[in-house]
Amino acid sequence: MRNRIAILIVIIMALSLTGCWNRRDPENLAHVHATGLDYDPGTGMYHLTVQMANPVAMGDQDAGQGGRGEKKPYWAVSASGRFPFETMRSLAEYTSRELFWAHNKVLLLSERLARHGVYEAIDVRERERQLRPASQVAIVDGDIKKLMAADFPLEETGAEGIARQITTTRYERSLFPARTLNELLSVLAQPGVDMFIGRIEVAEAAEMAGGQTGSDSGTTNIQPPARVAGGALFKGDRMVGWADERQTIGWNYATGRSFRSTVLITDPVDDKTEIGVEITQLDSRMRPVFVDGDLGIEVVIRAEGRIQNFPGYGELVTESPYIKSLEQRTAEYIRNTVESTITLSRELESDIIGFGNLIYRKQPKLWKEIEDRWYEVFKDIQIDIKVDVNIRHSGLTASPMAPEKRR
Repeated sequence: MRNRIAILIVIIMALSLTGCWNRRDPENLAHVHATGLDYDPGTGMYHLTVQMANPVAMGDQDAGQGGRGEKKPYWAVSASGRFPFETMRSLAEYTSRELFWAHNKVLLLSERLARHGVYEAIDVRERERQLRPASQVAIVDGDIKKLMAADFPLEETGAEGIARQITTTRYERSLFPARTLNELLSVLAQPGVDMFIGRIEVAEAAEMAGGQTGSDSGTTNIQPPARVAGGALFKGDRMVGWADERQTIGWNYATGRSFRSTVLITDPVDDKTEIGVEITQLDSRMRPVFVDGDLGIEVVIRAEGRIQNFPGYGELVTESPYIKSLEQRTAEYIRNTVESTITLSRELESDIIGFGNLIYRKQPKLWKEIEDRWYEVFKDIQIDIKVDVNIRHSGLTASPMAPEKRR
C-alpha cells in the first residue's frame, strides 16, 4: 500500500513539472561580455555597441581548421534606436545568434550620454532579467566604439581587460570609484547622496598603434588602449563634471573605500626630499554634530601605513619623534586630499560623499526641514576632518643606507 502511494505521488509530481519552456541551445547563443552605450543629442538616438565572445576563435568547433589564428576571440557590433531597450533588440538584425546578456561584465556609458542623463540606460537594466546588476559601470572619456574594439595585450578579450583593469586600479591605487550597477541603483533611490562613477580615458589612435621609443633603439612602444583613473560627478542622473585622481582618492578616503594608495610627503629633516608612504588600511566614520546650535559634520579617518620609499637619513624607529612627524605629515596630506574632494563637490553641487544622506539617517526631522535647500546648506556647512595615521613598519629594513655609501 505504501509503495502504491509513493508511486502515485511521483506520478503527480512528474505531471506538475513544466519542463524547459524557454530552452535555448548554447550553440545558438552569442554571449555578451561588454556593453557600451552612447547618445547623440542632435538626433536623440541611442547607439549601442556590444562585445561578444567569438567561439570560433576561442577554440570552438572550427578552431582546428585554423579559425583561432585568423579571427579575434571577440567581435564588436553596433546598433541604434530611440530607446536603450530598442537598441538591444536592433542588434538582432546584425548577428547570426541570439544575444545572451547574463555574462555581461562591464557597462560603459559615454560622456555625452552621462551629461544627457543615465536614468533610461540604467532603468532598462534593472527591468531586464538577463542583465545582472553586478556589472561594473564606468563613464568613457573618448570614443566608446574605439574602446569596445580595442585589444588588451594581457587578456583574451577587451571586456576581460577592462574589468580586470578596473579591479587592479581600485585595489592597487584607489584611483577609481568602482561601482556596480546595483550600487548605483541604490544611490539613486536614496536622498542626500549623488552618484560618483569611475572614468575610463580612451587613448588616441596614434598612441594605441604605438610609437618609437627612441631613434637608436628602433623598438615600438605599444601604449595601453585605456587609462582607468578619476571619476564623474552627478547631480541626480546627470553628469556635472570630472574629478581628477587626487579628488577620487579623497572620495575613497572619506567613504572608507580605500584599499591601497601611495602618499608622497616631504622629509621632516630635508624639505627637498620626498618620502613614499603606502596606506594599507583605512577606516572612515562620519556623524552630524552641533556647535553652538549650528549643524556640522565630523569625519574621523584612521589609517595605517608603511614606508615604501625612503631616500632620507632619519632613524626609522617605531614611536620615535621622526616617525611621529611622518605620521602627522601623512595625516595632513589625507586631510587636504579629502578637503579638495569636498571643495569640488560643493562647487558642482554634487554630494557624492553623502553628507545629506548622513543627516537623513541620523537627524530625520532636521532633514525634512533642509531637504529642499540642501545644496545651499551644503555649501556653508562646517565639516571637520580628523585624521589619525599609524605607520606600522618600514618594510624589510629599518636602517637606511649611510650617507657616505650613497653616490
